[in-house]
Amino acid sequence: MKLRIFLPGADAPARDAAMAWMLFDGRGQFLREGASPLAQMPRADEVEAMLPAERVLFARLKLPRVNAATIRELLPYAVEDRLLADPSHIHAVAGATNARGETVVCVVDREWLRAMLALLAGAGLKPARAFSESALLAGGRRDWHLVLGPARGMLVDDDGVSATFDRGPGVPLALRIALDEAAARGDRPQSLRVHTEGDEPLPDLEAWAREAGVALEAGTRWEIVARGQPAARSIDLLQDEFSPRGRRMPSIPRAAVALALAIATLQLAFMALDYTRLRAERQALEERREAIFREAFPQATVVVDPELQMTRNLAELKRSRGLASGDAFLAELTRIARAQGRVRAIEYGNGRMVAR
Repeated sequence: MKLRIFLPGADAPARDAAMAWMLFDGRGQFLREGASPLAQMPRADEVEAMLPAERVLFARLKLPRVNAATIRELLPYAVEDRLLADPSHIHAVAGATNARGETVVCVVDREWLRAMLALLAGAGLKPARAFSESALLAGGRRDWHLVLGPARGMLVDDDGVSATFDRGPGVPLALRIALDEAAARGDRPQSLRVHTEGDEPLPDLEAWAREAGVALEAGTRWEIVARGQPAARSIDLLQDEFSPRGRRMPSIPRAAVALALAIATLQLAFMALDYTRLRAERQALEERREAIFREAFPQATVVVDPELQMTRNLAELKRSRGLASGDAFLAELTRIARAQGRVRAIEYGNGRMVAR
């Protein structure tokens, strides 16, 4: 099952503050909903955090074609001029890039998001994903959505980019500005679906359509829309430092990985070639040693260790010829020196030593 928690927009909500939640089954079907403190919420295999739209800002930027790691470092500075905020306080995540080369960037206050995740973690709730609530209305094709509540409003375009505004009489100024910007991009919507929150009634859609210059259609209640699932291309804000899998390691360029693999392959190939050469030389030396042994001692029938057998045969030949074999002469001389007194003459032959 999945538990969806709608985070409040307050800077520092109390630990026992009631938050709205929804529970879904394993197939994403809505089961039930409620509002309760974090400790009293139902438990599920997956937790999904839904951020209020007023806490999330969007920008469309033309970013340079560099690797993902560089983009992540540049994003806070790329949106600095538009948001007039300190880049160190910004958590920015890039989304998809459209055909015009524009990338949708989602921005949220870093400290606020960290505080909210810490509040959830204190209650044993660790979200696997986090989206702006506007992701529940994304994925259209030139049919935008407008949510009207008693005190607030939210405008969402096809990419899930949202703008919030305070309610007032007539067509919201935020809607007029968004339509003008979309027309300048050549992406003006063909229709606008209006949803209501709570008991808020629908406005005069015909009058609004004439004033805004776009067709307006009656939608449904926001509480029903909120039971859906985020669009497939929605931006997950739990990335980089907020990733549930921990801080990601810096990505390595593919060219560097390919070069490292090529070097390792060549190194292994050279090592295998050197091993083969040394093995062949060792075998040739062993064959040469055995050949020398057989040439010196042709009567030998079995050759197991030519070096040891050569040493033993050579010692035997020395003894049979009356020559010192290894340290035999010194050993006998030491023995006589210890046993005898003054020695005037020494005779040695066939392994025997006589002292006079």
